Amino acid sequence: MGKTLNTSEKFFLLAHHPEKGRLVVSRQYFRYGLVGAILLDLCLDGRIGFDNGRITPRPGNTPADPVKYEVLKMITDSARPRRAGYWVRKLAFRYTRYMNQIVAELAGKRLARIEETKLLGIIPRSRSYLTESYTRDNLIRKLKNDILVYRGDAGESSALAGLVEACRMRRILTTDREELKVIRSQIKRIVKDSPVSDAVAQTIRQVQAAIITSVTASVTASSAGSH
Repeated sequence: MGKTLNTSEKFFLLAHHPEKGRLVVSRQYFRYGLVGAILLDLCLDGRIGFDNGRITPRPGNTPADPVKYEVLKMITDSARPRRAGYWVRKLAFRYTRYMNQIVAELAGKRLARIEETKLLGIIPRSRSYLTESYTRDNLIRKLKNDILVYRGDAGESSALAGLVEACRMRRILTTDREELKVIRSQIKRIVKDSPVSDAVAQTIRQVQAAIITSVTASVTASSAGSH
């Protein structure tokens, strides 16, 4: 693609509309998907692992990426090892902060730009736009191909494919119903067979659980408010 991107940056590009300053997925899904991507980046970097189902830090160099550095420090400074679900929920409250940092990194790579506006002419608001569509389109093509032709080694695509499934983003890959069925089946295989399957699969399961809990809570609140 010409520029090195980590999993969270790729997830952001996939979740962002190619022309409009908005996401193609609901904020509920996006917030958990983004923090899941950050945790997966740390898994793939070998900086965190799982011991008895709980995330623990691993020795290594300090991450240069500010988002990964901040999240790893929180995990390292925690009073005790905690399950992935705890971190997914906790980090989701800070997703706007992480999103802004990721957009700033992408802006530095000339893949995104930030536009400052004012809502109703008063309230400051920033919106992000992709500066070109090639990188996102190429990422989608590669990910779709890795999924469809999967024969036992998907590499980093295993993490990204799992996030696409967890956040119900399969339609960015295709709108064909039969192809969607194949993609969903292949993603399950990819996540299961991943070389870091335990870490990847556990993180993805926790992202899915957090999304389901959030959506259920929202529906319940909406139903209660309508009575």
